[in-house]
Amino acid sequence: MVKYASLQNEIAHHTIFEGEMAIVAYTQVATDNRGFYKEMAAFEVYDGRVLDNVFFELHYDRWRSFAHASAEKAERTIFECAFLQNHVNELLFWRNADETAIISHHIKLLETVKQLSPVLIYLSQTDIRETIQRIARERVSEDNGNWIDHCIEYCENSPFGKKRGIKGFDGAMVFFAIRKQLEMKILAQLSVPHIIIKNNDYDRNHAWAQIENYLLQLEAL
Repeated sequence: MVKYASLQNEIAHHTIFEGEMAIVAYTQVATDNRGFYKEMAAFEVYDGRVLDNVFFELHYDRWRSFAHASAEKAERTIFECAFLQNHVNELLFWRNADETAIISHHIKLLETVKQLSPVLIYLSQTDIRETIQRIARERVSEDNGNWIDHCIEYCENSPFGKKRGIKGFDGAMVFFAIRKQLEMKILAQLSVPHIIIKNNDYDRNHAWAQIENYLLQLEAL
């Protein structure tokens, strides 16, 4: 905090405390000092940077806290990638966990918020390569590098990627395909309502109509 005294108020604004840990949403801190983001990234709990028990308990505690705080609120919260993508990436590609352990973790994680009657909506793309190529064309940045380049670097540098010899775009496609296979296995083991929507035509209106219809059916039960 002393080193970035000029950012002190904003850092504090984006910080919450969980037990003895301070959790900082540092990417939401606005600054032209790129060194700040790089230095803060070194304290991430992802990419194998903390012990397994720390990673697991921190997330269980955070999810329990959310469930407790949300129990009396008359509102719905939508999360993207917080359940499957983030945790599958971490456990499979960075922590060398086996499928049984990963599935068990997701079941336990979901139990922490089960009182909120969660619903999972999975948008499935049949052609992973075409989908990633399309996204890569959209996410181009002159300032921070292209999204696809960061993805490839992430895949290559993970323990899983190094062990499998994953290289380049084709290697990343293997990475994404394996993740999707595991996500399907996880979904099959969950005891909460979920729907898999094939979104091959990228028709948002059609996808939303399916989601809306599914939620209405759940409410009618």
